[in-house]
Parts: sequence; C-alpha cells; structure tokens
Amino acid sequence: MKINFRNLSFLATYITLLFGAAGCNKSTILGGSLIPPGDLVNSQDTIITDIIANNILRYDSSILNGQNAYKKILGSINTDPVFGRTQAFVFMQVSLPKSDFTFDGTGQTLDSVVLSVSYAGYSGDSSTPQTFRVYRMNEPGFTIDSNYAYNKVLGYNKGELLGTATVTPISLRDSVNIYGNMQAAQLRIKLSSAFGNNLLQQTTDGAFKNDSSFRDYLKGFAIVPDTSLGNTSNMIYLDLNNSNTKLSVFYKNSTDDSLIATMGFNQYASAHANYFIRNYNGSQAARFINSNNPNGDSLLFLNAAPGLFTNIKIPGLENFPNVLINKVELVITEVTNGPTDRNDIFIPPTSLSLRQYTNGDTTKIPVDYNVGGASYFGGTRQVVTNFGGVQVSQYTFNLANTVQRFIKKLDPNNGFRLEGYSPLYMDVNRVKAGGSNLSQYNIKLRIIYTKP
Repeated sequence: MKINFRNLSFLATYITLLFGAAGCNKSTILGGSLIPPGDLVNSQDTIITDIIANNILRYDSSILNGQNAYKKILGSINTDPVFGRTQAFVFMQVSLPKSDFTFDGTGQTLDSVVLSVSYAGYSGDSSTPQTFRVYRMNEPGFTIDSNYAYNKVLGYNKGELLGTATVTPISLRDSVNIYGNMQAAQLRIKLSSAFGNNLLQQTTDGAFKNDSSFRDYLKGFAIVPDTSLGNTSNMIYLDLNNSNTKLSVFYKNSTDDSLIATMGFNQYASAHANYFIRNYNGSQAARFINSNNPNGDSLLFLNAAPGLFTNIKIPGLENFPNVLINKVELVITEVTNGPTDRNDIFIPPTSLSLRQYTNGDTTKIPVDYNVGGASYFGGTRQVVTNFGGVQVSQYTFNLANTVQRFIKKLDPNNGFRLEGYSPLYMDVNRVKAGGSNLSQYNIKLRIIYTKP
C-alpha cells in the first residue's frame, strides 16, 4: 500500500506550492472541507493511490424486469464512441375494460386504432429521430407474475408488423388533443386497419369474454426500435402504469360517431418487460472490460445498471495504524477527451453507487450510509475543474466509519463495488473516470486521522 503522510501543521503551505505549480485547484481534485476544523496540528493526512480497480461486465440477476418495474426505457444508441451501442425494446399487454366486453351499438365501423404509452422523458440527443415498430407478441406464457431476464428477447412475430411511428423526444413532450380532451405527453403509434377491424369482430363468447380469453387472442405488443439506422442517439422513458398507456379503438356505429373504446394497461393483470442490451465492441471501453489486470485498469467505465461496474480493492488497508479516523474520502474523477467523448449528449450519472463486499459477490451498504444517511455518505456528482482547466464530474464517498472498522478488524477488507446509479431499474447514463495508475486522475482514498 503506497501511503503519503504529512503533518498538517505544514499542509497549507505545502498544498499551495504543490498545486499552484501544477496549475490545479486542490479542492476540486481531492475534495474540499476534508480537514477537521481545529485539528491541523494533531492530525495526519494520508493519500492512498495504489488502489486496484477493475472494470467488470456480467449479467445481473438482481435487476427487476417485470412485476412492479413499470418505468421502461425504449430506443437505440449507435453513436456513443466511449460506451458503444445500446438497444432497448418494450414488451407489454393491455387488458379488457371489463369481462364480457362489447363495442357499443351495431354496425361498427373503424376509424383508427392507436397504441399509446405515457411519455416520461428522454436521455441523449432530443432532436434525433427514431423509428419504433409495433409487432404482435407470440411469447408463450407471458404473464404478470414473471420477472424476465433483461438480456432475453421475448417472442414476437416479425411477419406481423402492426404499426410504425417516427418521433423525436422534442415531438413527444407536448400534450395531445383527443376529441377535444387534452391528454399528457405520450408515444402514439397508429396500428393497421386490418388489426383494428379484426378487433371489432371479436365477441363476448370469444376473445372478449375475460382477460384470459383476451390473452389467448392478443398475447401482447413488442415495441422495437429500428436498429438499422446508424445515427440514433437517444432513449425515451415510458410509464406503463399510467392512464395514458392504452390501446384506443376509434369507431362509429349505425347511430353515433366519435366513439372510443380503450383497453388499458392494468398493473394487476398486464404483463410487461424490457429487453436491454449493450454492445461495447469498437468503443473506448472495449479493451478494459474483464481484463483481470492485477494492477488495475487505468480507466474506469461506469454505467447505470445493467452494464459495467468496477471492483475496487485497497490492499493492506486493514493493516493501517491503529489510530482515530477523523475523515476518509474515496474520490473518483472523470477523464474526458473533450467533444469526441460526446459528454454533451450522453451525460454522467447524477450519483454513483458504492457497496461493500462481505463475502464473494455478496455486498452490503457501507456503515457510513447508516450512520449519516445519503447526504453524509456522498456519491453525488459535483462539477470540478481538472488539471487542464476543464470542468469534469467528480464523486466523493465518506468512509470514515468503514475504514475504522477495517482497522479494528470488525469487518473484512474485501473491497467495494462501484457503479452508476439511476432511480430506474435500467438506464444509459455513464461516465469514464480515472482508475489505477493514471497519474493525477487516479482513484484516490484520502484519510485524515489522529494518533492516540
């Protein structure tokens, strides 16, 4: 373990000379307000830089995909030079408004049929168009009580294209007028007249008897982005558990027109899932994935799940002198190649997640989170100025209690798992950061302590 000790009575002069010569503001790279007030004379300052950090990619079975995970991501990103390509499909069902359902009146004539899904935002380039296609699903046993693997494409009939729509996130953000009724923003895809007319022909003793019969007739919809386009660069977020997520049949009968029948998403009956896959081939990240480099990877590539995460090991930390820990900060700093990294479009996470390994792949939340809560524990993105005068993202975690427990042998020093965070189960925010042995951009652990 490489440790740099210095007595803090000389710290102010030392740092001013050191970082003034380097053309860098110390507080932006190593974190500000680290030194406990009034402890400059008695405290010691230690910076550990020989941290072993490795990029890891593997399937994560813990990710919820179905059941209560109603927020979905849809789209295709083919233009990210740092993290490669990402695709996301949505699979969903709608339900009958009631058992023994029937359309009103007699002599029904179709006007149109539209699948709408509530729009909840986007990530990426808001002005780049994407084309979405809707297919009829044929996945056997597609049910509400299953949690589907996110890297599995569920079955759909590619020969039964029901409808298409080409949209941009900008075009989706406005409310829509449906027969004089304003509805919140939604992705709307007009389906084929053949499909709509077939719906009109269903009866209460057939597909419309109950939801089970309806599932036999219509197993669900697959909403699939056109991945053949070479310049797609956004993802949209959808909310299935919303009144605007529905199949709407616009029709008239022999006496009335402007009629609407809706078959909405039912959180208690409608199955749903995301297919979410990343392809890092040809990206900057590709050569750092699962390298098993014993000295650590010089660059870290952190996705929101599912994607790349980082295993962090700090050898010998449990053998640190038996001292009183005042404060500890783990500092992760973004590394950027400027416009070529496209960080203006593909944004860093608002925070990172850090978990402590207990045994094997089993992890727990570090005790510092339990002691001081999220605001104390940290990990929130801060914008700082790097050595070249460029503003970059930086993330800092407070680990004083965790390190103290290592020293007292109360917890094993098995390392940490670091990854991007999103409130969604799947997301595309990402950041490239300094890892092991990358000069001033190293991932760093800074310890302030007092000798007993």
